[in-house]
Amino acid sequence: MTYLYPRLSRSDVESEITRLEDVLRSGGVVQSFPDDGHHPGAIFPAAGTPVPATLLRELHDRVAGALTSVRGRRRSDRDRLFDVAVGNALASWFEQEGRDQASHPDIWPYLTLVALPDIAVERFGLDSRGRLPADRYRAGRRNVFQRLYLRSWILGDLLADPDLPLYEDELVGLIDRNLSSDHRLARLVSEQILRIGRTSNRREAVRTGFKTLQFELRVTDVATLPEQELREMLGTMFKSERADTNAV
Repeated sequence: MTYLYPRLSRSDVESEITRLEDVLRSGGVVQSFPDDGHHPGAIFPAAGTPVPATLLRELHDRVAGALTSVRGRRRSDRDRLFDVAVGNALASWFEQEGRDQASHPDIWPYLTLVALPDIAVERFGLDSRGRLPADRYRAGRRNVFQRLYLRSWILGDLLADPDLPLYEDELVGLIDRNLSSDHRLARLVSEQILRIGRTSNRREAVRTGFKTLQFELRVTDVATLPEQELREMLGTMFKSERADTNAV
């Protein structure tokens, strides 16, 4: 059965962010489904069967379970491992539930603020002013869970490959920009990043490569290119960057 996933109005999103901040500032415990069921303002935008709150509790437990081996790690490792584990759990979940649900940006604030808030604040908690980074909780590709879902769905096992340690700014370039609309392109660009290796000027090389590619996308419909031709084109773009970097 295909269930409908709920959404929140913009005003309810902002109210829930404020409520969550108040709980954290007071030292309270953040809980999923604080109303013991769906949020009173839950919106189901079409005719159909609403997803049971009990099923979303299962989602919570699955994501929490994926983090068992991550907790207790050093901060420098924990964030990356958190992102991989949560992204994989979400991608697996929506592979079963239907990716059409996950494609609606407005379901993600509901999942973040109602179903998975305790997990969200593990990754993006209060800042020095006692405020949450609101864009991580609202709709949009900076949402803490939507961005991880997209990364895992598009890049898959590449994210966990120890020989391909994608940095945060590289993932932003691949997923949070329009490259993510072409999953084949995102994967092939990842291959080029792997070939650059662990050089000291890698970030500059990758940034320059992205700029070159973004310019090319204005004049070339890369989606029509055979895979080998696209791979060769990307290899040419990134080859000079590798040569420059290795010469240092």
